[in-house]
Amino acid sequence: MSASFERLIDGIIDALQSHVVPNSSDDFVRGQVYSAIYALNGLKLAADWKAGPLLEQVRLQDETFAAVKRLADGMTHPEISATPRIHGDVSDATAIEVLRDDGDRQLGQLLLWASGEGTRAANRDAATEIERLLRRAICDQLKIELATTPKSMLQQIAGGEREGGAAQG
Repeated sequence: MSASFERLIDGIIDALQSHVVPNSSDDFVRGQVYSAIYALNGLKLAADWKAGPLLEQVRLQDETFAAVKRLADGMTHPEISATPRIHGDVSDATAIEVLRDDGDRQLGQLLLWASGEGTRAANRDAATEIERLLRRAICDQLKIELATTPKSMLQQIAGGEREGGAAQG
């Protein structure tokens, strides 16, 4: 997506939030404007969907895999892909998404392994540290995912909030 397209969408949203919503006393019209804002935010995110967030998730997974290998130090664990899994400048979002999804599967298997009784019996401290690391990595991935997901339309209507700002009133 070009910067001018993003500025155009942001300008339309700003105009609706700054000028139309505050000057409308009709709840139906306000609801329709918030629906339009929601749709525009969704369009902006969909148009902006590119390899960036996926690459960030794959890199986060790779860092986690490397840390698990280091912490496991000789323990028998589920298969972990060789890292880094992406070399060079890859921009094919579909291929990166496949890597990300496979990484998610591996993270889940590792979490089940680390939280299992057999692993805890073998090395309680390492298993606890690996489990904590995996849970934090999964949460960090969700934060990336949420950053590319539009806010709920009901959240926008109820709070009247702008990105990074307080409710207008």
